[in-house]
Amino acid sequence: MFGSGSWPLLTRGKILISTTKSIRRRLVAGVVVAASVLAACSDDKTASTTTAAPVATDAAPAETTLPPKSSILIGGTMDTTGVTSRPEGIKVAEAWVAYINAKGGINGHPVELDIRDTGGDPAKAASQTTEILAKKPVLFLSNSSSTEASQAEALIASGIPIMGVGYSPALWGGGIAAFKVECGPKPAPIPCAADTVFPITTTFGAVVDEQVLGAKAAGATKLAVAACAEVEACSQAGPVFEATTKAEGLEVGGTTKVSSTATDYSAECIKWIADGVDFIQISGGRSLATGLVASCTDQGYTGIWGASAGSVSGPLLLTKGITLAGGLNGFPWFVDDPLVTEYLDAMKASGVTDDGINDPSSTALWSVLQLFAKANASLVDEPTATDTLANMYTIKDETLGGLIAPTTFSKGQPGPSKNRNCFWPYILKDGKMTNPLGGLTIQCYPAA
Repeated sequence: MFGSGSWPLLTRGKILISTTKSIRRRLVAGVVVAASVLAACSDDKTASTTTAAPVATDAAPAETTLPPKSSILIGGTMDTTGVTSRPEGIKVAEAWVAYINAKGGINGHPVELDIRDTGGDPAKAASQTTEILAKKPVLFLSNSSSTEASQAEALIASGIPIMGVGYSPALWGGGIAAFKVECGPKPAPIPCAADTVFPITTTFGAVVDEQVLGAKAAGATKLAVAACAEVEACSQAGPVFEATTKAEGLEVGGTTKVSSTATDYSAECIKWIADGVDFIQISGGRSLATGLVASCTDQGYTGIWGASAGSVSGPLLLTKGITLAGGLNGFPWFVDDPLVTEYLDAMKASGVTDDGINDPSSTALWSVLQLFAKANASLVDEPTATDTLANMYTIKDETLGGLIAPTTFSKGQPGPSKNRNCFWPYILKDGKMTNPLGGLTIQCYPAA
């Protein structure tokens, strides 16, 4: 599970690396496609399509009269069902709306939501995007790793500020540190984010690097990848993983393709153990993770398992006896910090479950919305997307108290790429998650 996205679905404009060597061109192109399919690795099919703000529970903030100013609409799309689903993504956004409206809205403007579940269907997402944009929202939220590439062109053309959690370079930009490939204008191999796109979370390339850095922080010395055999993209990020592993002075254990439907992985486990592998990166879905962990534990494997970004959630965190390490693309929910407590309280008050709360995609979404609110703290009466777009350019070296990497946005300049390579390392051992760097301390690769 390299991250939380869907690499094969970068359907708008294939990204190809132009080099003098065709092998390198195919390698990097494949990696660009691979790095976002491995980000979610969620096969949860639970639906969650409600778009109205939730009713307050007993623990919710006291009911308040909504401010007298005009309401503002935040629209967007999320994968709450489908292969790369985050079932409670919409509920997290609704919980933030309940929280911000209880505090008086954004400069007196109550916030309304129109968030649609794409189901991971690009055609459906395209239709939904057209409908939402016609309602003139002041912000478009994207948390749709299966469809964001196909939506990118229409969203960028709309001129509406775009924020969210995602990996596709077609929308968010990015870079591959291991190959020294950075974003740039055409004909650069990887596009930079448009100046109407405001990324704040780890994007592709870095979602692979953070695995290696997380493994190193956990004390691993020899790293291998177990990749699902059914989807070619599961193994295509392997070259980046191996290049970063070598760069960090660690030993490469290779990439092994395994069937997600196999009933036993004893042979593979025995070989990893014999080869001295002490970190196995799971590049596949939940069923593969469950089977691998069970088989290798039976064979005596006592090493570390790897997962990152949006895949660090759900039942994987509750697996008995598992030691897990990697990186998070949203702030850690398990550290003792007043800003984290504020997030937890808001989620619980609106009835978001532990699975929804203990998820870096959820904490990242909270940070996105908090940053939007801060940028628009002086929002004018009867605001439009033109007003909120202008306000986003007031963000300078902002960290939200440690909830995001230092971020600056500038009009006419592409969305920043330097803070896209930052993440929070974590270790899960004996049922407890910790940040080995402590608290909200963030790590960037390469270091700034």
